[in-house]
Amino acid sequence: MFLNNLKIAYRNLIRNKGYSFINISGLAIGMACTILLLLWVNHELSYDNFHKDTDTIYQVCNYQSWNGKKNAMPNLPTPLIDVLKEKYPEIEYATHYNAWGEKLLIEYKGKKQYENIKFADSDFFQIFNFSLLYGNKETCLNDINSLVLSEKAAKRIFGNKNPIGKIVNVDNRQPLVITAVTKDVPSNSSIQFDFLTPFEMLKKQNPYSDHWGSHNYFGYTKIAKGTDIDVLNKKLDKFYIDHVDKESEKSVFLFPLTKRHLYYIDGRPTKITQVKMFFMIAIFILIIACFNFMNLSTARAAKRAKEIGLKKAIGATYPQLIKQFIGESLLITIVAANFAIILSHLFLPQFNSLMSRHLILDYSSLEFWLIILGVTIFTGIVAGAYPAFYLSSFNPIAVLKGTFSGGKGSNRFRKILVVTQFVLASSLLICTLTIVLQTRYLANMDVGLNKDNVISININQQMRNKIESIKSELMSNSLVDNVSYGSHIPYRVFSNGWGEDWEGKDPEFKPLITYPNVDANFFDVFKIKFHSGRPFNIDNPAADSSCVIINEKFAEMISDESVIDKMIHTGNNEDLRIIGVVKDYHCTPNTRELQPFMLRQCSDPDFLFVRYVDGNAMKTVQEIEKICSKYNPDFPLVYNFLDDHYDNMYQNQRATISTLLYASILAIIISCLGLFGLASFNAEERTKEIGVRKVLGASMRQLILIFSKDFSKWILVASLISWPITYFAMEEWFHSYPFRIDFPFWLFLAVFALLLIISTITVAYQSLKVATKNPVVSLKYE
Repeated sequence: MFLNNLKIAYRNLIRNKGYSFINISGLAIGMACTILLLLWVNHELSYDNFHKDTDTIYQVCNYQSWNGKKNAMPNLPTPLIDVLKEKYPEIEYATHYNAWGEKLLIEYKGKKQYENIKFADSDFFQIFNFSLLYGNKETCLNDINSLVLSEKAAKRIFGNKNPIGKIVNVDNRQPLVITAVTKDVPSNSSIQFDFLTPFEMLKKQNPYSDHWGSHNYFGYTKIAKGTDIDVLNKKLDKFYIDHVDKESEKSVFLFPLTKRHLYYIDGRPTKITQVKMFFMIAIFILIIACFNFMNLSTARAAKRAKEIGLKKAIGATYPQLIKQFIGESLLITIVAANFAIILSHLFLPQFNSLMSRHLILDYSSLEFWLIILGVTIFTGIVAGAYPAFYLSSFNPIAVLKGTFSGGKGSNRFRKILVVTQFVLASSLLICTLTIVLQTRYLANMDVGLNKDNVISININQQMRNKIESIKSELMSNSLVDNVSYGSHIPYRVFSNGWGEDWEGKDPEFKPLITYPNVDANFFDVFKIKFHSGRPFNIDNPAADSSCVIINEKFAEMISDESVIDKMIHTGNNEDLRIIGVVKDYHCTPNTRELQPFMLRQCSDPDFLFVRYVDGNAMKTVQEIEKICSKYNPDFPLVYNFLDDHYDNMYQNQRATISTLLYASILAIIISCLGLFGLASFNAEERTKEIGVRKVLGASMRQLILIFSKDFSKWILVASLISWPITYFAMEEWFHSYPFRIDFPFWLFLAVFALLLIISTITVAYQSLKVATKNPVVSLKYE
């Protein structure tokens, strides 16, 4: 029986090549898209799960209060980790970790290159079980002059030789010994490094950071098995009161490492939102492809009515027929799945490039085949279920007498399926285009400073010692308009605190203030406007050493009147005089609220900013290299164009947009494939009607309109349903943006018009084929 059903299914595939092609194409495209998206979803959900006892690994975080709110922060004071290990027996291992690292110059046998070096304690490899190729994980970070490399970093510097014991020079001043080489860190790890050295070195270089007021680094712990994390977190809630300051409002808590990639430490969703979105898109596209199959299968039901009637007449049971048709749909799905794997393989490089990932189709992986099997079975059953039950329900007597009709129910169901397909396609496209407009708005909005024609240069210690000489020589160059230096990239300032006090301030009011440090030229370089007051003294910076410039938002917190010459008392017991108020500008990414900030003069800069004459970008870079090489001969120049730096903030959003856009296009293509098949069937069914209409004088235009009218109604209904869905979904999405566009209602009509045009063209092709036939051929047997 099974082989017989298989033969029938195969013959049906061959006999109806056009419909088989449409069914298999639609399913293959939908399944390929779903496979790629589910590979990405599975990868994102697998973050940090490869560690041994991963459920016992936590990130150490702290709560701090400002603006009357309790705020979670991942940055910790440096002494905290050592106290945790000493005072809490539940914590087996703990480590500091400098997540951002420092760009330092690595030299080996005359070959120099900048590398991002990260810092951690000796417990690091006791917490995270990154595999070592060479070295001992228990001792490799014990010595302050040790350096651990990843496999790719070791090959880049030493080739294929064992580098253990080799010495590299760091920043021309610090020799480090290679003590271990790890296998390359998996891409699904929150902890990424190629160069790792003891945290003690960082403390030695920055002794000022080793106190309770400096919140600069991350911390991780591994707790003893069987420890109740809720009980431990209750103990840690009183950490500051017990060990630091009895009056403190701060507290410590542990956050699971396995959730860190998907959620912020206060539980707010981050990456998980994108994961859910892409999972839903994968399901939507697969459902659209399944609906195509269901539509075409039920539309062609009459063609198989006699086969079903005869089978029922000779004793075929209802369950047997259902098995047959489910089997046929599974066969088509298996064929489509093979094509889907080929398509996935072909488009995976582009998908990886789009998503900045290195996913592979691992044919030896159980997870990969579970995804393939799950998608295939889901598709086969969903696509085949309704056609199987519908076809099996035919009345054999009506079929064999020739009085069988497909029925209004199946027609109504097909319309519902088409409408649902276009609801999903329309919703997806409107949401995608709304996200495009919002991202474009953020990228192009006025952030309060001019970032065009500015080059940012990373400053090392050698340059820092001669910064005024470098600045002076650059200023004298004809290609340079102005030069400034500062502690941060202007719109990426994450140094902040809440210890400021001023006359009339409510003691309970603790605003978080951001602290950019700049020089006097900063305001001219970035074209920042003043609300009142003046900039720092260019000719005599020392005269303003106890002065600050604040922004409008901070000024509004202090007083409704002029704040010029008012005093601010800092948490470091300094009294600073306000000499100026600048117009608000974004010192953090504009996906956040505007921050109150306080500008001080910079004595220890990390960045040099050069505004160049328009049209001379690369010439200016060459001039900068010449000048800097005189003062900094041992180090190559590290620079960025500031507008590119700013543009990179939206890289993740652009990847999401591109994926959504491709998914929308695929959804429309798959929907139109089904529409094409239905239009073909509809045209075939109405051949005689068209013949009669032509004989009665109907024009070509009238015939095409007759065909297109029903399909146009379906598109209109689908659009009307999708509009409120997308409006409320996007309004909810907008809540996470302090700066947003008004909802673009014009997109409703634009997307409706686009879908209407595409569907009309799809249907018109089939309409023309029938309308151009000779009516004599259509009616000769009547």
